[in-house]
Amino acid sequence: MTLSYGSLSIAQLSTLIQGGSVDPVTVAEQVFDAIESHDDKAVFISLTRERAMAEAHASSKRLNDGRSLGLLEGIPVAWKDLFDVAGSVTAAGSRLLLRDQAPAAVDAAVVSALASAGMVATGRVNMSEFAFSGLGINPHFGTPKNPRSTDVARIPGGSSSGSGVAVASALVPVSIGSDTGGSVRIPAALNGIVGYKATRGRYPMTGVFPLSGSLDSLGPLCRSVQDAIWIDAAMRGA
Repeated sequence: MTLSYGSLSIAQLSTLIQGGSVDPVTVAEQVFDAIESHDDKAVFISLTRERAMAEAHASSKRLNDGRSLGLLEGIPVAWKDLFDVAGSVTAAGSRLLLRDQAPAAVDAAVVSALASAGMVATGRVNMSEFAFSGLGINPHFGTPKNPRSTDVARIPGGSSSGSGVAVASALVPVSIGSDTGGSVRIPAALNGIVGYKATRGRYPMTGVFPLSGSLDSLGPLCRSVQDAIWIDAAMRGA
């Protein structure tokens, strides 16, 4: 049975990568295979495969050269569709913005911070349109299915719906969301994973599409509190 790297915690996958048991390129390739073969096509809005593979190859080279950037080297990460990721459109879960919006010229500050820690950006995940709902429903890109429900369809929770489902479906070990009134905590709870809502202002908000300039905060959805601590440190540049 092939090990699914997306099903591991960051700490577990980091142990394999740092120990040389698996290469970041292999991890990235398997993650994309899992995403593309997954039956729920509403989880990801778009993939950043070219960027991710370049980052994975760079990570592999650093490891082979004995220059690892740290514990997050080669770890895949997905981004809620309100973070600027250079070269792709930040639509905030809406078709309205997609019509005329130009691709982001530069990464959001926190996207850049995690890239600097060696993480591999896999793509943009779905969300409630403009982050304006705790349900996770999206009429434009579809509503991600809550993978914890095996009998009837249940909501994924929002607004970071794609982030919660991407981790709970074992597609990626971590996804970064935002939380204004529960948008990290609700999908984490409904999908049975860990969600950390940081204090407002803990991370730079440059390049993040706003819902409320005075209330928006950011945070990871992942598999363990330890993973959240590691991601928090990297998002702060620590």
